[in-house]
Amino acid sequence: MRRRWFVGQGLAASAAVLGWGHLRSRPDGSSAAGGPPADGPQSLVIGAGLAGLACAQRLIAAGHAVVVLEARQRLGGRIWTDRRQGWPIELGASWLHGLETNPLVDLVERQLKLPLLPTDDSSRITIGPDGQPWTAGRSAGADAWLAAAMARAMADGRADQPLRQLLPAQLSGDQRFLLIADVEHELGADLDAIAADAPGGDGQELLGGDALVPAGLDRLVAHLAQGVDIRLGQQVSQINNRADGVTVTTAGGQVFQAQRLCCTVPLGVLQRGAIRFDPPLPAAKAQAIAQLGMGVLDKIVLVFGERFWGPQTWIRNDSAEPGLWAEWVDLTPLIGRPALMGFNAASQARQMARRSDDGIVASALGQLRRCYPQGTIGAPLQVWLTRWGDDPFAFGSYSYPAVGPVPATALRQELGRRWQSLVLAGEAASTAFPATMQGAYLSGREAAERLLA
Repeated sequence: MRRRWFVGQGLAASAAVLGWGHLRSRPDGSSAAGGPPADGPQSLVIGAGLAGLACAQRLIAAGHAVVVLEARQRLGGRIWTDRRQGWPIELGASWLHGLETNPLVDLVERQLKLPLLPTDDSSRITIGPDGQPWTAGRSAGADAWLAAAMARAMADGRADQPLRQLLPAQLSGDQRFLLIADVEHELGADLDAIAADAPGGDGQELLGGDALVPAGLDRLVAHLAQGVDIRLGQQVSQINNRADGVTVTTAGGQVFQAQRLCCTVPLGVLQRGAIRFDPPLPAAKAQAIAQLGMGVLDKIVLVFGERFWGPQTWIRNDSAEPGLWAEWVDLTPLIGRPALMGFNAASQARQMARRSDDGIVASALGQLRRCYPQGTIGAPLQVWLTRWGDDPFAFGSYSYPAVGPVPATALRQELGRRWQSLVLAGEAASTAFPATMQGAYLSGREAAERLLA
């Protein structure tokens, strides 16, 4: 849910601001815009994230009547833009990656006329356990070691082998920190869980840098939701696939029927068995779902009364507690107020999520005070934090290639002739850009084309 440096180099949003008033759900599952045609929709889409909305738009363009079922009371899925304080805070996906080949850039810049804020980690400071910043030479040496180590892993590693096995038995403190900040944070997983042949994630290389959208990613979601019949608060519990079409049953007992269906629920939800498929998914597909990893990257956003940190965009916290609030990003240029966004990933994030909100804030402030002992760091004026691993409609942040006998690409293969009326989509099902927004978007478009074939 942030940049993927190594590879390439909920609360509702304001309905009044975005014009989403017509999406309020009704007890019978219909939206305020009206129900489906009398004979029912031709196509159903489960999930109103980027994949689901992209699929729905393509099907509608082909003349299909489409209904989208969304379990949450908001749109966007793992895009979660909070506007409670009057400015957008991205609590889910934040960065557009690989700007040269990212189709969302065209939607954001050219169609919506929204500016992008390019970012990189060249403006960074790494503060060591002794409280002293790393020198330029120290940073360059550690970066060179990491690049060489990851190149060896991609050349020699196997999918059934954990990345940790290919690394030296004894790591220096600097090496361990970079593995946390540039691998574990990128994939949302521990080194023991990451497949050795894909230490930076699988898929195509991300070219062209990264950027934030200062106006808020919910603007993109709202754009893709235009003209789509979306039913909020509809948690799907069962999908029946038959020769004459599909039947979907929700947790509330609502039943929807259609000729074809695209399921875009996150990998974590599929892994929990929250949706029952009848007949069960093919064994190879079920194995791929079970094996592919679902990573966690949690955030905290703190707004302060005054700025106490330096000019660097990226603050890297190499503390005596490995992985604890290892990275911070300065949000001041984005929201116009002194603010920092901090990250925990993988097992560190899951452990932190067990604490109370106050405990999480105290932990974050403790690490910032370690990095800036001379500054005056008062209580934050506003606080946001996430627990994506506990989110019942996600159970994680994004997918990653986990250790196991089945390659990560197995999930992205078609289900087979028996399943021509049902397809899976989402970032985990992306053939080119898994774990990214454009991967989700493109997988939704591809799913629609398979249904239309």
